[in-house]
Amino acid sequence: MTAELVQIRCNSLRSKSSYGAFGDFDEEMAELTGSTTTYWCLKTMSKAGPDDHFVHRSVCQEGRSCWETCE
Repeated sequence: MTAELVQIRCNSLRSKSSYGAFGDFDEEMAELTGSTTTYWCLKTMSKAGPDDHFVHRSVCQEGRSCWETCE
């Protein structure tokens, strides 16, 4: 059995919760973080990203102009 790291949010998005998941646990991890978790961006060290929009796991996804891969 091999464990593959699954990126579930931007590399610069942080919270007091974990921000990584392995293999098939990415969906469970997303559910565990909850909707009331406070997030911040490492690029701005604030609740808004470099594009001046709020950060949250639901919006900090691939396709956003400031999104950053873990690679």
